[in-house]
Amino acid sequence: MYNDTDLFAFPELPDEAVVALNQFIESFYTHFQNHYFAQIHRCYHEIDQRQQYNNQLPLPLDDPPF
Repeated sequence: MYNDTDLFAFPELPDEAVVALNQFIESFYTHFQNHYFAQIHRCYHEIDQRQQYNNQLPLPLDDPPF
């Protein structure tokens, strides 16, 4: 069964291992973004378009409320 432990409780690692893992993660992330750029861009663009219509229009400040 799944043991509910903290997934971000990392063990101590040698400095070289930490640097190697960091470089791998950065390289993976860059390659991932480059490969899926169009899909990521399209998704964020669609979200922006939907939210554009949810913005409330400001009321004129010189108009009396009643």
